[in-house]
This record gives sequence, C-alpha cells and structure tokens, in this order.
Amino acid sequence: MIKNKIKKLLIAFGNLFDPGWYADKINTKLGLYEWAKKSKFRKWQEGLTGWKFWTWQIVGGITFVIIFEFIFNKIGITMLPWR
Repeated sequence: MIKNKIKKLLIAFGNLFDPGWYADKINTKLGLYEWAKKSKFRKWQEGLTGWKFWTWQIVGGITFVIIFEFIFNKIGITMLPWR
C-alpha cells in the first residue's frame, strides 16, 4: 500500500520536470497527433521508397541544418561543433 503511494509520488515528481510529458499532454489534448496522422505530407513521405527516400532524407536534413544554423547565427549561437 505504502509502496504504491511512493511509486505514484515519484512518477508525478518525475513528470513535473519532464518536458516530454508536458509535450505529450498538450499534443494529446489539442489532437495534434491525429491531425499529423491524417496529413497528406506524411502519407507522401511514407510512400517514398529506395533512392527517393534517401534523397529526401539527405536533402531535407541538410536543408534543415542550413536554415537553422543561419537562424541560430543571427542570435549568436551555433549547432556546429567546429564553430
């Protein structure tokens, strides 16, 4: 009985400091998971096979890094370890 209460207390305390728990709670409450599952973009991306899949992953990843590195440099930080 006491072990159960302590376990619940520790889980609640852990959730208090876990940003992932808050993100999951907000996304579930707003229905963002279901919205993303129905997305045409997601269906298109999951339909890619072979070289199209790898091209999408590489070009998309490099584009993401370039755009965010530019934005981060504007505010004085970087994602790249050699800068």
